Amino acid sequence: MNSELEQIRISYETEGMSLEEIAQDRDLDIVATKAALMQCSPKYRKDCGKEAPDESTLNFSSEQQLQARDVIHEIMVASEDDHLRFKAAVYLRDDAKGRKDVVRDTKNLTFNLFDFNSKMRELRERKAINV
Repeated sequence: MNSELEQIRISYETEGMSLEEIAQDRDLDIVATKAALMQCSPKYRKDCGKEAPDESTLNFSSEQQLQARDVIHEIMVASEDDHLRFKAAVYLRDDAKGRKDVVRDTKNLTFNLFDFNSKMRELRERKAINV
């Protein structure tokens, strides 16, 4: 399965094939081809406007990150409100463990491309029969 996705990605990114050409070449439905590329191709996601923009300009410098952490730590230690102290402590712990990071990478999402393609064909055949 991974090799099939890799071949689809290479066809799109390296060989410059269109969606229709890839679908025909791999004997896939066009929707299955789009779904596969959405899963495995950053270039396709960018072309579709679904890739996250470069956020490096929004990031803190290392010094600013340390300052922000120090402010939250100070609130955790100095606040008289136990609820606020607890929230600051939990935030610091979760942030340090990476739990506050937003996961935008769709590479970890998996689906069976061949099952998806098969279902799409079945639906199209049913629709053609009912028309």
